[in-house]
Amino acid sequence: MSKIEFKNLDIESLERLQPFFDMTDYDACDYCFATMFMWRDTYKTKYHIEDDFAIVFGEYEGEIFSVLPLAAKENVKKAIDFAMDYFEEIESKVFLRGINKDIVDYVHNIYGDKFEYIEERDLFDYIYDAESLRTLAGRKNQKKRNHINYFLKEYEGRYESRLLDSDDFDDCMKLVKKWAIKKEDSDVEVDDGETIAIKKIFDNYDKLKDRVKVFGIYIDNELQAFSIGERLKQNMALIHIEKANPDIRGLYPYINQKFLVEEFSDVEFVNREEDLGIEGLRKAKLSYHPIKFAEKYTVREK
Repeated sequence: MSKIEFKNLDIESLERLQPFFDMTDYDACDYCFATMFMWRDTYKTKYHIEDDFAIVFGEYEGEIFSVLPLAAKENVKKAIDFAMDYFEEIESKVFLRGINKDIVDYVHNIYGDKFEYIEERDLFDYIYDAESLRTLAGRKNQKKRNHINYFLKEYEGRYESRLLDSDDFDDCMKLVKKWAIKKEDSDVEVDDGETIAIKKIFDNYDKLKDRVKVFGIYIDNELQAFSIGERLKQNMALIHIEKANPDIRGLYPYINQKFLVEEFSDVEFVNREEDLGIEGLRKAKLSYHPIKFAEKYTVREK
């Protein structure tokens, strides 16, 4: 039995963990409190705090794993060593998820072929030049501009875009339900976990609203699109969720652009998360021309 005490990640963990999230300089979407909180039930997320870092563990398909530690750059390797010692203490094979290339190289230099090192392309985050998404300038974005111009003309005087608050969240959940029904009708698998994750944000918005923003578009007084985002770090916005009525041409590119223009006008980069290997989602994310990826790797003890 380990002497290291882990706590379940809940909304009350925000105050304890945020200083450690603020120490990090990771580009990946996994490393902010809202992301971990949204998916905590899926991964049974727990954490442990030391003086100068925090480590986070979870479960995936019955196996215990750890992610990158929440630490300043100079303490990351020390924290990884701490996690490695914990795996040994509980007599579990080392399993690291969402690891960046720097840590892959560090672990490989110490342990060599004792581990498998797996590139997880389906989990790579798409990172974009923010000004490109705000302006959609250039020939490469012509189709996006055409769709937006169609939307603006077709719905002129009928739409309103604004930040949403708790009074609007019932409308958001109705839209999620409608979107899920459309997906079911098209024989596309619907992720119930995402609906639960969205509801977690809404149910705890009073604690999260200093960081997390919810932006929506009403047409004829009915919510037709909303997006949830925040600053991952000072120069990068992170878009957690984006939902829109797919039958309204131009609505998706419009909310994508408008949210950034109105609420993240000064960021340099935008992280729009991974595609999970879903063909349609990959095509959509590539169509916005990412400038780089936040690469993620799995490290497993053989």
